[in-house]
Amino acid sequence: MLYNKRHIYLRSPLRISFVGGGTDLESFYSQGETGHVVSSSIDLYNYVSIKDMFDSNVRVHHAEIETEPITSRIKHSYSRTALEHFGIFKGAEVILTSDVMTTGSGLGASSAMMSSLILGCSSLRDKSIRNKKEHSELTFRLEAEAGTVGGRQDQYATVFGGFNSITFTDKKTDVKNIKISGENLNRLESRLFLVFTNMARENKIIQTRLGTNSLDGDKFRYFLKLRDLSQEFLKTLESPKFNLNEFGRLLHESWKLKKSTNSHTSNPFIDQLYDALRKKGVTGGKVLGAGGGGFLLAFAGDPKIKEKIKYELYPNFIALDIKFTNKGTETLWKNF
Repeated sequence: MLYNKRHIYLRSPLRISFVGGGTDLESFYSQGETGHVVSSSIDLYNYVSIKDMFDSNVRVHHAEIETEPITSRIKHSYSRTALEHFGIFKGAEVILTSDVMTTGSGLGASSAMMSSLILGCSSLRDKSIRNKKEHSELTFRLEAEAGTVGGRQDQYATVFGGFNSITFTDKKTDVKNIKISGENLNRLESRLFLVFTNMARENKIIQTRLGTNSLDGDKFRYFLKLRDLSQEFLKTLESPKFNLNEFGRLLHESWKLKKSTNSHTSNPFIDQLYDALRKKGVTGGKVLGAGGGGFLLAFAGDPKIKEKIKYELYPNFIALDIKFTNKGTETLWKNF
C-alpha cells in the first residue's frame, strides 16, 4: 500500500450492565427464550489510533510494542483480526489506550476496543458500515474470531451508546433507548459509583462456564429469573414515580441471582467487600461483567453516604464516580 499519511483517532465508551447479564448468551436465547439486559454507556473510554506507516511494517502499541513485517505475525489478537478482516496486511500502526485496563474490568472494554478498530480500519479502507446493527454484529463476530467467548450485549452497548434496553432472540437483537428524565439521571449519578476489586478476572474461563451452566436445568431457572428481573428493572426506570429504593433493591436481587448462575462469579474476597459496602450504606450493587474481579457497581441511598464511603475506601480501593453518556463509538479526528 502506498504511504498516503492517513491517520484516524477514535473512541468507544465502556458500559455498566445493571440487570440481565448472562441472558445475552446464545446458549440461553437459542433455546426459544428471549434474553434482556438493561445497560448504559459511561464516560470512560477505550481509544484507538490507526495510521499508515512510512514503511511496510505493522506496529501495534498495547501492553508492549510489537513490530512485524506482516499483520499475521502480530500477537495482539484484536488488532490482528481487525486489520486482516479489512485487508490491511502491511504498512499500519495501531495505538491502543484506555481510561481503565483494556481487559478484565467487567466494563465491556474488549468490545469497545474492537468496535473502534472496526470503524477505524473500515474508514482507512473506504469500506462503509451501513448502520449500528451491522457494526455491532461485526464486532461480535470478529471478537469471536479473536478468541473471545461471551454474549452480545457489550457490542451493542458500545456501538449504540446511551441508556438502553436490549432484547435478544435467536433471530435478532433489538436496542431501545430508555427514556429517563435528566433529573432522574442526575439522581442516579449522584448515588452510583464504581469500586475496583483489585483483581482482574479471566473472562474466558468464567464465560465458558456460564454458557455451559445456562444449558443446565438447575441453573436455567436462574437465568429466567434474571431476565424477568431485568424487565421489572426497566419498568422501575420508566415509571413516572421513579423509586430510588426500588432501584437499589433490584440491583441487590440481581447480584444474588447472578452469583447463583456460576460459582466463579464471586469469591470470598468480593463477598467480603460487598458486605462491607452494604454495612456502610450501599443498598445494592453487583460485580460487573462475568464477575470474578474487575469493577463492582455500588448504589448508595444518599449522595452524602456515597462520598463518605469513597473517602473511607481510599487508599485501599479505587472508587470512581459514574457519568452517563449517549455517545457510542465515534471518530474524534481524522486527516482524510
